[in-house]
Amino acid sequence: MNGDILHHAPHHRGTAFAPEAMARMLAVSTTALAQGRGITLDVGVLTGTPPRLIGNAETVSSLCNALAASAIASAAPGRLGLRLSALPAGEDSVVFRAELHGRYEAKCEDGFNKDFMRRLLAGLGAQMSMTEDADGSRRAVLDMPAALPSRTTDGELLMNWARSRGGRLLVVDDSATNRMVVAGLLAKAGFSVETANGGAEAVEAVAQAPVPPEAVLMDVAMPDMDGATATATIRRMGDDRARIPIIAVTANAQPEDRIRCLAAGMNDYLTKPVRRADLLGALERWLAPQPA
Repeated sequence: MNGDILHHAPHHRGTAFAPEAMARMLAVSTTALAQGRGITLDVGVLTGTPPRLIGNAETVSSLCNALAASAIASAAPGRLGLRLSALPAGEDSVVFRAELHGRYEAKCEDGFNKDFMRRLLAGLGAQMSMTEDADGSRRAVLDMPAALPSRTTDGELLMNWARSRGGRLLVVDDSATNRMVVAGLLAKAGFSVETANGGAEAVEAVAQAPVPPEAVLMDVAMPDMDGATATATIRRMGDDRARIPIIAVTANAQPEDRIRCLAAGMNDYLTKPVRRADLLGALERWLAPQPA
């Protein structure tokens, strides 16, 4: 794949895209090329990646296709893995990452990385790195700027969305008063709410429920098991429960606290005292239907 893709890629900004849908499209678009060379390309999205992002969607898709095609063209028969994810970069901005791992020849690096990286940096503010692991496999990381969808701020619109959407939620807090307040706000908005008094009880509730909650509102500082540990434990569960949106609701309001929550695998972050509009805005972000 040559480096001319930037000349053909559209430069419209601000388009919504779904990483899960993009992964499916990448798998389909590279199937013929991969099968022709005896390669299995495993494309997936890492847990905790926002369901919707805003960015130069068509260009992002083209660049991911170029990365995959370049590796396939220079790889021996075997398996390549491509993972899509998003890393927090600011209040409403992220870095969209495509990371490709496997065994392919240096000509992929020569043909893709040098000239293509220069053009990415110049045209899109993107970055690319290529490293080699001890076993001889290569890891290419392509980072591109993106943003989170804007939160809906109109209280009435949020209430209408919540009442029409509904769903089951789990509120976790060691304070009975805080549990009652948050659960009450959400119940009035039309959600069915269960509660847990700590991280250990939250993990048990998610693991044991016949039908797990659709989202968790998680306190952070709790004595038995803190919210970060509870989140990490849920993320290690071996089924769809590991992908449940978990939203921090915490009195810890420093920037490093937000980073710590997101690094633990939480999807979003709200500070106490929390308003109903903030709660519904975060839930709307993670529970609204994804674009096709």
